[in-house]
Amino acid sequence: MHIDFHGGLPKGCEICLRGAKLVLFITGICHKNCYYCPLSEKKKGRDVIYANEVLIEKDLEILLEGRAIDAEGTGITGGDPLLRLRRTLRYIKMLKEFFGSEHHIHLYTNGIYASSEAIFNLKRAGLDEIRFHIMDKIKGLEIAKEAGLNVGVEVPAIPGEEERLKKLAICLERMGMDFLNINQLEFAPMNFLQFKERGFELEGNNVVKGSEELALKIIKWAEEEGLELKVHYCSSLKKDQLQYKMRMMRRRKNIIRPYEEALEDGLIGKFLVEVEEPYSIRRKLIKTLKLKPNMIGVSMYEKGLEIPRSILSEINKILPKAKVKYVKELPTAIRERIEES
Repeated sequence: MHIDFHGGLPKGCEICLRGAKLVLFITGICHKNCYYCPLSEKKKGRDVIYANEVLIEKDLEILLEGRAIDAEGTGITGGDPLLRLRRTLRYIKMLKEFFGSEHHIHLYTNGIYASSEAIFNLKRAGLDEIRFHIMDKIKGLEIAKEAGLNVGVEVPAIPGEEERLKKLAICLERMGMDFLNINQLEFAPMNFLQFKERGFELEGNNVVKGSEELALKIIKWAEEEGLELKVHYCSSLKKDQLQYKMRMMRRRKNIIRPYEEALEDGLIGKFLVEVEEPYSIRRKLIKTLKLKPNMIGVSMYEKGLEIPRSILSEINKILPKAKVKYVKELPTAIRERIEES
């Protein structure tokens, strides 16, 4: 098993790996045009707000999504949140007031608008940690450190840029910064052609060949050089199969219904009975079987009733012609269905 960090993890990463970080997408607007940007078409260049997978229209929805996963912290991302600074400051204050001062908040920025005024306002609002997406121009880092924030840089591991990453790490070490996060370079629909034009090869879980090898090489180098700077590698697998799974399990615990089953990998399972008039039949079943109202639900996908395993045999007797299937869903706000049988 390889070691994917040197010197420990930033606090924001520790909370994230437990699935306890709310991901707050402030805006899709950004004044950099990074060819490897993985943002989807529904977010890139659009001034929209998301809390995890939920499109936000009211502030309350952010707090509800945070409560749904028992959030211990929030990661504010974009686009560049500093392009919507007032919005960002308002949400930081709101999250701290609602979840408490111990609720850890970190923020990503490309640093273009990281003025002294913006950084100190973020700190006063309650920001704990800031992550700059920069490779060459070191702007805003010293200001953020002076403001009392935990400060680091987060960049992708681009094959062929070993020396560039080493120079960046040495520079951050000399400046007394706290960490360097290196992310695995991932293929996405919006960057696929850009990657192909640059000769990058796809492998495994939609990642760029050689990206992980480079990141682990930098970790080993940092260890050998004795850097005090924390250097952490975040793989696509870690984000998709560990962090996301842990977050789904935390959310499931709070939103699972009495007639649903907790399955492996954070999924929810239940039986679906297809009927033409679900609301009237639901009332009759509750009365006939003497059930509590919360023991039968109405499907949000199609005409049907959602029932627990315990009354399946009774349902087959009462509704012998009804089609019954077992469905599996993600415990997201929209209950994304991934399988049925």
